[in-house]
Amino acid sequence: MKAGYDPFFLSEKHHIPLPLPQGRTATDALDNGSVFDFTHFSIVMNQRTRFAIISAACVDISRSTNIERDNTSWHFDDRIRKENQVGPEYYAENDYDKGHLTRRKDICWGERREAERANYDSFCYANIALQHHNFNTGIWNCLEDWVIQRLNTAKRLIILTGPIHKDEDEEYCGVRGEPGCGIQVPFGFWKSVLYVDEQQLQVNGLSFLIRQSSEQSKERCEYQRLVTYQVPLETIAKETSLQFDASLYPRNPLFAKPRLIAGGREQTVSEQIPIHRAADIKWS
Repeated sequence: MKAGYDPFFLSEKHHIPLPLPQGRTATDALDNGSVFDFTHFSIVMNQRTRFAIISAACVDISRSTNIERDNTSWHFDDRIRKENQVGPEYYAENDYDKGHLTRRKDICWGERREAERANYDSFCYANIALQHHNFNTGIWNCLEDWVIQRLNTAKRLIILTGPIHKDEDEEYCGVRGEPGCGIQVPFGFWKSVLYVDEQQLQVNGLSFLIRQSSEQSKERCEYQRLVTYQVPLETIAKETSLQFDASLYPRNPLFAKPRLIAGGREQTVSEQIPIHRAADIKWS
């Protein structure tokens, strides 16, 4: 039995349940939203997109174990079934990387055999998504390092992440694939990092998103600059149709608040900050 996501991982006093799929996301969830446990992380799958809805990791910084990366561990998970996972043929001969959702090195902790199991589990195709190369190797890959460096006294983190899908997402059937495969390039990705503030003895959270839609210029067929934003948790909930535990929303340093617009109606206005470097992250 794999020990996956632990809602009490931060402490027995701080219960962080997995967010619940809502609306179409709930309808599309594989096996009625079953949670598939891996070593130090868990996944809920989307049967329609064949990507994860959420990959939720428990990260013990103090017990980190260095496991060298190899590219021989890619595999399908039998419990999820091969037909519900996007396989290697969609990542060949193109600009898309096999982008880890839960990062490999985040979950490589504990005794060596335990860390090695986590390393192997991270290479499951259920934990992978189509990420443009510039996205996968850019700032998105640095965010968690910046957070860990800042929270050098924190021992444990919970990191929740997943893709963002839109109806207009580009279909991609592989280099030699036929149209109609139903595989769509995710519009973007989101990430939320939760930790215990030792001074206030409460859970705080930082949330980020990046959009990777292929907004191609007329002159040159290339991706425009990919910008990562720090956002309120409300923005993540809206973009993904996920319902997070109510206690987490006010723990985010950014705001989402209603304001009156024409006709006396309310419109939610969400703060967002473009992140280009570690110093751009707002902590409180």
